[in-house]
Amino acid sequence: VLDHMATFANAVRSGSWTGYTGKPIKTVINIGIGGSDLGPVMAYEALRYYSQRDLDVHFVSNIDGTHLAEALRVANPEETLFIIASKTFTTDETMTNAHSARDWLLSSLQDEAAVAKHFVALSTNAQQVQAFGINTDNMFAFWDWVGGRYSLPSAIGLSLMIAIGPDNFRDMLDGYHAMDEHFATAPLEQNLPVLLALIGIWYTNFYGAETEAVLPYEQYLHRLPAYLQQGNMESNGKSVTKYGERAAYSTGPIVWGEPGTNGQHAFYQLLHQGTHMVPIDFIGFVQPLHNIGEHHAKLLANMLAQAEAFAFGKTAQQVQAEGVAANLVPHKTFEGNHPSTTLLIDQLTPRSLGQLVALYEHKIFVQGVIWGVNSYDQWGVELGKVLAKAIYSELSSESIGQHDSSTTALMRQLSSRQKNT
Repeated sequence: VLDHMATFANAVRSGSWTGYTGKPIKTVINIGIGGSDLGPVMAYEALRYYSQRDLDVHFVSNIDGTHLAEALRVANPEETLFIIASKTFTTDETMTNAHSARDWLLSSLQDEAAVAKHFVALSTNAQQVQAFGINTDNMFAFWDWVGGRYSLPSAIGLSLMIAIGPDNFRDMLDGYHAMDEHFATAPLEQNLPVLLALIGIWYTNFYGAETEAVLPYEQYLHRLPAYLQQGNMESNGKSVTKYGERAAYSTGPIVWGEPGTNGQHAFYQLLHQGTHMVPIDFIGFVQPLHNIGEHHAKLLANMLAQAEAFAFGKTAQQVQAEGVAANLVPHKTFEGNHPSTTLLIDQLTPRSLGQLVALYEHKIFVQGVIWGVNSYDQWGVELGKVLAKAIYSELSSESIGQHDSSTTALMRQLSSRQKNT
């Protein structure tokens, strides 16, 4: 599969793969959701420095038509390639977007044969792929046991490979492998995923922390917190153990974050002086990927300063020594003793990104083992899907079924107001 991906990626990048009218591809739109979107978009943004800049790469996930409409607004049908990422090729959001994209293409090119030149599939369902109009030679499969949130290094990463090239993609895989080997062989006291996992459990289960903040001091990693949010919360957000028993303790925390220094001007107030304990992961890089002035030195200075401030704070005595008015002293005092971990990496490269992602994947696994939950199912995703199908059918037919009073009232309100517009 990797060689198949590389051959195709090189063909798109070089212009030898052309659309239906013979024009080279200039726009790539990945259509997927969950792990079929969060991983590729995170890695694309992280490795944008290494990307081929004459290719525009977009990611569409939301069933809200606005997401697709904005991507299509800047695309030329003759020069656009769609990558449909769905293991089963039945995911509602993905296939709704895929069919709308297909309609958009055909409204311009007016020939069903054009679909095979502008759509490829990342799937294991050859029958559905073929029925859509995609040549199964351009179907990139992966093992059915690969969960979406762990699928970035598989065929799901095709959009990333097209953007950064097969060599850089393989370097990322090498990074994954290096961390896999470290996790499998390093003694526990030196095992980075184990240490991160135990730190998280210490604060979650012994100090009552309910959230963790991931704060990368690197703008290219601005989508990493969202990616890790899914990885943690979909994997370990479980109240029932793998033995079918109710967990008598807290499990996966809420994970969130933004890149520094943006977060400093948004939510660090709460982190420093709020009433919640929030363990923090700082992620910084020794060398930047730019040479603009003193930006990087100031960025790292801010990261180190925040870690120090969270740890040691500022006492009332220190504030008083500055001559601050007595009534303001409590407001300018920082308690400190807020825990943080700093990951300092040489430079953001495909290899180091692979290591970083694998580090957190193994951390999630270790925590799942200790909490006794199954980190590889996600039944909590299903109920809303089932209810949405029924509500969609009822709204379409204007025949509202049995629901709770709140849902019924909202459905009636929606139906009435749509009739009047």
